[in-house]
Order: sequence, then structure tokens, then C-alpha cells
Amino acid sequence: MAIKIVEEEIKNPEEREPPGNVIFTYIPEKSSDESLQNFVLQQLQNSGIGRIDGHITSNEEKVDALHDENLNLYIDRHAADEIIEHCAIMAKKGLEALGFLVGDLYIWKGERYSVVHEIVTGELESTAVSVKFRRDEFENLFDKLDEIEYDYVLIGWYHSHPGYTSFMSSIDMDTQSRMFNREFHVALVIDPINLEFKAFRISNGKCIEVPYAVFEE
Repeated sequence: MAIKIVEEEIKNPEEREPPGNVIFTYIPEKSSDESLQNFVLQQLQNSGIGRIDGHITSNEEKVDALHDENLNLYIDRHAADEIIEHCAIMAKKGLEALGFLVGDLYIWKGERYSVVHEIVTGELESTAVSVKFRRDEFENLFDKLDEIEYDYVLIGWYHSHPGYTSFMSSIDMDTQSRMFNREFHVALVIDPINLEFKAFRISNGKCIEVPYAVFEE
């Protein structure tokens, strides 16, 4: 899945002020669970899906995460809506979802930040506790990426844990380390049943839960 990742290191970020029309911010250990749940539920209701019932037990090993308070990840509301809706549709079938986070890097007052402008996904091989793109789907994924009209950067990836909370497993950590190993790369983990939407990065081999802000253009 190393699509254009090799180009990201040499790209000079555009200088631009961070998005101003922020509608939701989540800061680990500071934002309340209730505020996060209300945000995810509102997106589910807006999509016409509503609350999803169900519970799935996973034996995946949860990796303990440190917490960062430095906000440098912004997600376009349209992309957040698509992520939550995709994860919810798959969760109703008892399956995980997966996709790429596509966007760009910017810099403001000497600090770099990432923006997720959109997502790209395709046909999956999925169970309740595992997911991957179908082997014959990659050409279609490449075509979708080629259709993007700006010089995009892969900001990371998203996947769901339907009913067993949002965390990074040891398998997720391995995927992140191998496929998305730039310091700005992020993994979003969504549980549309428990109404969780969390973001993680890896730094010096450790799992870091990071804050994010959802904005409207």
C-alpha cells in the first residue's frame, strides 16, 4: 500500500493558516467521552443510519497509548462523515472497514500540520476483526488516486473496530510501522457501535493518541 509515500518526504508544505471553521475538537484525556459520542452519533443520524446495536468480542492485543495535546491534524467534515458512514455500513454487517486518508501538509508559524481532505476506499476482504483490500482491487484504488486533481499526500489510513472500542492493536502497529511510517502519518480507528473516533501516530516505536479537529470548508 506504499502509494506515493516515497514522494511525501521531499514535498515542501504550503504555508497556510490552519482551518478556522472548526466544528469539533477531540483532545485525548481532556475531551469528554460524551462529547465524542455525541459527535459520532450526530454524524450517524445525519447519514440516516442512526444508532447501531451490537457487540463483538476481539482477542486483539491492545497497545497502551501515550497522549499528545499538540493539535496538528485537521479533518474535513465531508471526509469525517464518509469515514463514519462507511464504518457504520460495514458494522451493520458485522464487518470492519478500511480506507486511505488523502490530503495535504501545510506549515504555519514554523509548525507543520496535516489536513485530511477526502478518503479513498474500495472492495474489501473483511471479517469482524480483520480487513484488507481485495488483491484485485488495487488497480481500481490507483485509478481513484490518479483522478485526484491536486498534488495529494497520503495522510494515513482508517479502519474500524465494530463494537470493541477504538485502539491500536499490535497488528495495527505493525501496519502503521511498515506502510505509514512518516512522523505525520496517522491511523484513525472508529467504533461506530460504541461511538468512538480516535487518532493515533507512532513516535520512536511508541503508540501516541493524538488530538484532531473536524472543520467545515
